[in-house]
Parts: sequence; C-alpha cells; structure tokens
Amino acid sequence: MKKEITHNFLAATASKADNAYLDGEMDSPYVFVKNGYLVVHHKPEGPYPVVIPCPGARLIVNGQECTQPTPVSMQDTVLLEAVNERREGEWSLTISSDGLQAILRISPTVIIHREVAELPAASKLQLAVVEREERLPSLTWNELLQELSRLGINYGVDWEACSRGVTSCTEEEVVIARGIPAEPGKDGWVELLFPYNSKVPVLAEEKETVDFRKRYVFTSVVEGEILAVKHLPGLGRPGTSVKGDVIVSPAPRDFALSAGEGAVLTRDGERVVAARAGRPVAYRSRNLVRVSVLPELVHTGDVDLASGNIAFRGDVVIAGNVEEGMAVEAGGNVRVDGLVSGAKIQATESILIRGNILASVVTAGGTPAFMQEVLPQVHVLATGLREMIMAIYQLLGHPAFKQGDLKGGIGPLLKLLLEGKFRHLPAAAEAFKKQVKTLPSGLVGEGLDEFIQEVERVVVHSPLAIRDIQEVEKLAQRALKWEQAFASPPSVESDVVASNILNSTVMATGDVRVVGSGCYNSRIQAGKKVTVHGVFRGGEIQAGEDVHLGELGSRGGAITKVVAGPRAIVTVKYAFENALVLVGGRVYRFD
Repeated sequence: MKKEITHNFLAATASKADNAYLDGEMDSPYVFVKNGYLVVHHKPEGPYPVVIPCPGARLIVNGQECTQPTPVSMQDTVLLEAVNERREGEWSLTISSDGLQAILRISPTVIIHREVAELPAASKLQLAVVEREERLPSLTWNELLQELSRLGINYGVDWEACSRGVTSCTEEEVVIARGIPAEPGKDGWVELLFPYNSKVPVLAEEKETVDFRKRYVFTSVVEGEILAVKHLPGLGRPGTSVKGDVIVSPAPRDFALSAGEGAVLTRDGERVVAARAGRPVAYRSRNLVRVSVLPELVHTGDVDLASGNIAFRGDVVIAGNVEEGMAVEAGGNVRVDGLVSGAKIQATESILIRGNILASVVTAGGTPAFMQEVLPQVHVLATGLREMIMAIYQLLGHPAFKQGDLKGGIGPLLKLLLEGKFRHLPAAAEAFKKQVKTLPSGLVGEGLDEFIQEVERVVVHSPLAIRDIQEVEKLAQRALKWEQAFASPPSVESDVVASNILNSTVMATGDVRVVGSGCYNSRIQAGKKVTVHGVFRGGEIQAGEDVHLGELGSRGGAITKVVAGPRAIVTVKYAFENALVLVGGRVYRFD
C-alpha cells in the first residue's frame, strides 16, 4: 500500500508568561497539552517533567526528533507534529475460469487524519493522538471502461453493478457481467425390456408346500420379441461468455447397442430382437450394451457316469441328482431338482439346489474353469497378430525394402515373419484348436470354428497366399473380440439357494440362503448376505454384508465362526458356547 505522509504543526514554544499563572500552585514539575500547545512548569533548579512520544505524532525538542521519553524544560523549543497517513486503494477485474462472470474486486483508498489530543498536567506525560478515518473510491469510470475494453468484456454487463463498484468505499467483490451457461444435452440410454438381473427367487420355509417349478422361473423370451431399445441423446444449447464467445455445451453420453448370440440388431441400430427362444441377458461395458439370448440345457435324469460331466454356455436345468465325482459348469444359471453329493457345481450366474448339498463344492459367479483354460492361447494369438501387423508396416516403410518383391502380395513377407520372430503363432493356433475340441458342443460359441479355420489358413497352411495386409488385420480384430469374450464373462451378483448343506463349501458373489434345517461342518463365503433359517453348526461363514442365523454353534461346543464386514449386522436367535462372531475388527465369543 502506497502511503502519503503530511505534517501539521500544532504547537509552539511555551513562553514564561504562559506558565506564570501556575506559579506557586504546584511544587512538582508538570507538563500538559492545551489547544495543541505543550505547557511546561518546573522550579528553576529542577527537576524537569518528562514527555513520552506516541505513534502518529512527532516530538521535536530543540530541532531534534525524540523517539524515547525526553525531559523538557521551560527554556526548550518543543514542537508537536501529528502525522496523517494515506493508504492507496486497489482494484482488479478478472474473468472466471468458465468465462461466465466478470468479477470486480475493490479496496478503497483510506486516509487517516490525526490530531494531538489534549492531556491533563502530569510530571510524566504520555502523548496521544485522535484519529479520524476517511474512505475514498479507488476506481473511476474511465479506468473501469478501459479495463472492460482491454479484457474484451462486452456481453451481459450490469451497469448498475458497475456504478456501485466505482462509488464503493468498502472492500468487496462485485459481479459486473454475467454470461449465459451452456445447457447440457440429455444423455442417451438403453432401455431393456426384460429384467437386467434375473435373481434366484426366494424359497419358502421347509414346512411350506412349494412347487419349485413355479417358484423358480428364469426370464425367457420367444423368437421375434424386442429385447432392448436405444434412446438417442438430446442436443444441448450453447451458452455465451462475458466476452461474447460461444460456449459449446458438453457432448451428451451416448451408448452403442449391439446384439450377441441369439439376437439381431435392426438396421437403424436402435433395437435388438430375439432370434431364438431362450433367456435374455445384457452385458454392460462402459458405453456399450450387448444383448444376447442364451439357450437352456435340460438334463432329464441324473448327472452320473452314464451321462458324463455337463458343461454348457447357457442355463442348465437338471431334473435329477448330481452324483459323486461329477461336475456341472454353466455360463448361465444352474438348477438342480435333486441333491448334490460329492460333486462340483460352478455357474457364472446363480445356482438353485432343491435338495441337499453333501460333501460338495458349489460356486456361483466368477469365470468358469473352461473359460480360464482357453483364455491364455487366444491371448497369445490376439497379441501376436497385432505385433506382426506392426512389424509388416515397419518393413514396408523401410527405404531399404524393395516394393517390387511383393507384386504378388505380402505372402512371402508374412511367411518370413512366421518362420522368424513369430514362429510361436502356428503352435499357438494348433494348441487353441485342440483346447476348443475338448469343450462340450454347447460351450462353443457361434463362429468360433470358422475363426479357427481362418487362423490356420493365415498362419499355418497358406501364408504365401495372403495378398493384402487387410486380411491379417481383420483376423487380428476377430481374435481380440474372442479374447474379450473369454476374458469378460457377465459380472453379476450370483446367488446360491439350497435346502441343507453338510460337509461342503459354498461360495457366491451375491447371497447364500439355506431354507431347510441348516448347515453342518461347512464353509460358506458370500459377497453379500448369508441367511440360514435353521442351524449353523461347525465351520465358518464369511459374508460381505449381513448374516442372519437361527442357531449358531452346538451343545458339544464345536468351534463355529461368523466373519462379517465392518458395517454388517449379525442376527443370531440362539447361540451355543464357543460360537464366535467377528464384525469388522470386533470379536465376540459366546461363553
């Protein structure tokens, strides 16, 4: 702040005549200030009174400024000067980062006027000043207009606010111009005409009479049924900045709609229609929604040595039992009307077992084992083809390479690379073909066999016959799509519902619900909730959310543990000794 100092001479020398009227009234020395004059009195032989300077005033004795307590006599020449102070104001005009406001920030000019205060007589006098503050505007109309012009502010100017700013004598911020914000458009969206998450229905208590065929029904569609409709995004409205510039509205989010197996996309790309009867599913990935129709495999008998293991890409319904040593793997839901004994059940989505689970492993959610086995080889193919395409372009662009050598196509160059740096690709193609042959026919997706034949033609049997690099690029794109299909199964919260569980392991990314008499010596792991209507004796429960149990533990004191998340609620109707509950970091043992 720039300061301007002015001086005001307020006092002169105190003459003897000025002090004569006080002679004899006081024996001790004294000094006082009257009408801006300093009056001094003392005996000729002393002592002298003392004057103490103060901020805002100058004490000058015999031509010398004094900053410390100073004795003064009647013969001294004493001047008192009050010091005025001026603090120059400041102002600035800025445009907000979004261009929608012009903000004037003001600090006024402040002038502090001072006068030496009148003080009563004292032998030691502390000087004092009286202050008066004056505030003045720091900005003129011409200065503001010039700044508006310099910054290019010409839209939405509030002249009344400008007038308030140039006359303001307080420290403040004033918005003197406002633009019009852009209106965002309406995001596009995909409307699914079927339930997105087809959860396993809730089963009734064991005592109730239940028709499982009616209580457990997957969502299904018929051929020609519309499955999804794409709604186009709506355009927004542009805005205007205080500089008159157009503010473009943010682009609304749009979704791409695609059709997977068992479905077709209409020509306008706005509807997906079922091409066959089955269960509709939708997979979401960023701004893409892919809708498919999965088939349903119905096995009328038991899964045993006579039938063999079952692996199917869609839903699996088993009318009988799953016997010892057998396995069922599904890319959709699994329903078993009988019991599961000494077996393994794995599904990408939910599992319903009407009977008991005995000495088995049941897993709902996650990548099925057959997907994990095929994924490494298709990844090698996809990566190798992309890298080989880059190598071909690098060689074609090299100045030492003779383009005339490839008049018949890029076949010789492709064969050279496959025999050198990329000699692992033919072996990977053969390994991928063998693994696909071991998969059940229901697992192999549409077009996979034709893709394998094309891979063999390009990298194994006839690389010399390839004329255009676009053939290899199309094959690499197909390999990438198959890699994504095997690596990204649907991500859903999959549930397990069963009557009773004995000596088994049950895992689910969603809920686990036991509706019968209970669980014995088993391990349950759920990403969401666990509900056991009966008893849970021996073993351990791990749940991401709440746990609700009828009974926990046993009379014999077998160790039974429940582990839940930090915000979970664990409800136990009856607990036995040695039952252990862990919620977050807190442990509770029933004694």
